[in-house]
Amino acid sequence: MLDLRRREKALAVVLAATAGFVDAVGFLEVGGYFVSFMSGNSTRMVVSLAEGDLGGAGIAAVVLVSFFLGAAGGALVTRRRNLDDRPAVLGLVTLLLLTALTLQLVTSAAVLGVPVGLAVVAAAMGAMNSVFHNRGEVSLGVTYMTGAVVKSAHRLVDALFGGSWAPYRQQVALWSSLVCGGVLGAVLQVYVGVAVLGVAAVVVIVALVATVWLRKRDYRTP
Repeated sequence: MLDLRRREKALAVVLAATAGFVDAVGFLEVGGYFVSFMSGNSTRMVVSLAEGDLGGAGIAAVVLVSFFLGAAGGALVTRRRNLDDRPAVLGLVTLLLLTALTLQLVTSAAVLGVPVGLAVVAAAMGAMNSVFHNRGEVSLGVTYMTGAVVKSAHRLVDALFGGSWAPYRQQVALWSSLVCGGVLGAVLQVYVGVAVLGVAAVVVIVALVATVWLRKRDYRTP
């Protein structure tokens, strides 16, 4: 995150908050499964298999596959769009979130217990991780925070021994934004329902518009 410009750091924080928001909504809708945190789903899948709960394992597997396909879609976009990939990835995430919301509102169809709309939500979260990449590698994952928590601990120790506090604050900002987004998503889901996915879609649309505008401004600057 240190290599990112200020506005990119702001985008990362916004997207992390959106991921936390969506994950909380998905967790409540699917019944204890994550749509953006695949380590948790992997654990649930193997535990369910060990316990003979094929239904639970199937739910985790569907979400895992959906997330993977979304990540592959994001990777494909970055490969085809070259320097203009960030707006394209945000556009893909927006399309997937709007599709997911529509499916949730118009159909009760499910795949192995996972509503098709929520499977598409997981794909959107997988694609979101392609927003920040460098030479084909994801440089910053915005839907999972294990790395940020570990890095924040290391940066804290560095700061306590005389280093800069900025890296520590940056990692904490990422994790905190995901947590705050999750709290807001959980509260709104309880009172409004799955329609709150529209809020996440609007946030990503705003991020997309801002990214396009800033890039056009940069191109006009001599």
